[in-house]
Amino acid sequence: MKQHSEVVRIVRGTGILALVLVAGTAWADPYDPPANYYNSVTGTGATLKSTLRTAMGVGFISRNYGDARYGLPVVDRDPNNASNVILVYTGVSVPSVWDSGITWNREHTWPESYGNTSTSAPQYSDLHMLRPCNMSVNSSRGNKPFGLDAGLWDPTLGGSPIQYRGEMARAIFYAATRYGDPAGSTTTGNFVIVDSGWGSGISKMGKLSYLLQWHYDYPVDTRERKRNQTVFDQSLNPTYYQNNRNGYVDHPEYIWAIWGTQPNDSTLYVGGSPAGDGSSSVNADFGQVITGAPAFGTQNVTLSKSGATPTTFDISVAGNATCAQAGPRQAFSYSAATRSLTVGVSTSGIGAYSGTITVDNTDLTSNGSGQGVADGNDTINVSAVILDHASPSLASSATMLSQTIDFGTVNGNSGVHTMPVSIFNRASTPGLTAWLDVNSVSGVGTPVASLGVIGTTLAPVSGIGEGGAEAGQVSLDSSQAPGSYQVVYTIASSDESLPGAIARPSLTLTVVGTIVAACPGDLNGDQVVDDLDFVLFAAAYDLFDCTDPSMPAGCPSDLNGDLVVEDSDFVLFASAYDAFLCP
Repeated sequence: MKQHSEVVRIVRGTGILALVLVAGTAWADPYDPPANYYNSVTGTGATLKSTLRTAMGVGFISRNYGDARYGLPVVDRDPNNASNVILVYTGVSVPSVWDSGITWNREHTWPESYGNTSTSAPQYSDLHMLRPCNMSVNSSRGNKPFGLDAGLWDPTLGGSPIQYRGEMARAIFYAATRYGDPAGSTTTGNFVIVDSGWGSGISKMGKLSYLLQWHYDYPVDTRERKRNQTVFDQSLNPTYYQNNRNGYVDHPEYIWAIWGTQPNDSTLYVGGSPAGDGSSSVNADFGQVITGAPAFGTQNVTLSKSGATPTTFDISVAGNATCAQAGPRQAFSYSAATRSLTVGVSTSGIGAYSGTITVDNTDLTSNGSGQGVADGNDTINVSAVILDHASPSLASSATMLSQTIDFGTVNGNSGVHTMPVSIFNRASTPGLTAWLDVNSVSGVGTPVASLGVIGTTLAPVSGIGEGGAEAGQVSLDSSQAPGSYQVVYTIASSDESLPGAIARPSLTLTVVGTIVAACPGDLNGDQVVDDLDFVLFAAAYDLFDCTDPSMPAGCPSDLNGDLVVEDSDFVLFASAYDAFLCP
């Protein structure tokens, strides 16, 4: 249903729903009418035609036929060559200087012989109805009505870069509205559009069925709207402006409400099928990516039309939604049809983005619920998320990339000692942080035997959410040989598997601890410190350095845990040797 920035009301007539326009639509660009230009336009059928005729006549400035020689080069100026004018039907660009009709002359889209004979009447020189034309083409057209049947005139000649069929249709509908009612006018006849019965001396023009078809097959474009504005606007056309507009260029939906053959039965919808009121909705979810990923692409959504009648519609966007086909004054022709809409999302960095594309059936009549003016709006809901990178840490309160856990000195055979450790994914951007994947946990022992003494339950894992953690522990097995042990764990991580994912900073976890014999000096573990232990100690004393590969695993003779076997260790051994028996 057509949405206006002003109040609207629905009037129910005999089998027809009609929208009463209270004010102009909310679309705004350089070629839009003034906001109040169509304030008085209301109803459908004869009422709409009459009120539109009045609106298009307010402030009208009638120019004489001679003025058209200089007004048309302004209105139909070649946008690529200001010294040229574009000729109707062919689209050819020629010098615009008037040379008495040799290069171009003035074509009456409503032929003079069809009731347009009074050279002093405003319709004779109305710039909405006059066009510059090649003289021989003008002669070939003569007074032929528009259409594709034998004896009619196709306003778009082969090779023309401009499609004039829809443009000429709206010019004829304008003429039949502006000059179609003789009461109180200066016209010489009542301009009427018919499907047959035209002829010289009769104010009838056709062919209505073709003109209706062309209006929808070739909807209003920017070029036509600029021409309409140039006829109206003094700033664009200081000397020859008319100060009035063609209402069918501004509001193409008016045509079916006046000349339509039946109440509008069109329903527009997206997705599988519409609701009972004609409304429909689909979602275009572009998913999640991580900052730095390539830009989101586009998705195609099919807009469908059911029903036999043509209709006009607007496509508007709100929020972060984009649509390549967005814009007002679009049209579907007769019968069922579809159109592909290219939708996307506009983004500007980390954030959650959403928006809506709305399709509004703008026809003013209805054949029933969900049709024409009673056709509910159709929406495409667009969404996308750009996440910040995951933020690995060994602490929750601040980013900590390295940590040391020290078991201190433990007695041999005192069990497996454990301490907790966790890998956190801190919120780099609250609510918009990618999940963290732990890809590997690898340790290096010093000495190498440390890997058999110190361990961890930390392991690769996927999907640590924002603010979440993977809890684990590290351990030291005191049943192993006395000595000092160290393992440095490198924890490699990355963003979750989304476009834009990259490796995240590695975490370094250092675990240290020293095992001392429960009975220092009992190097062979027989619960006595005797000559056998002395032999072992002496051998280690000769090697001295616990990092020497020849040293017994765990360096058991290093009784004070300083990684060397020296005099201080001998003092401890001698004390134990004197005691002899382990406690």
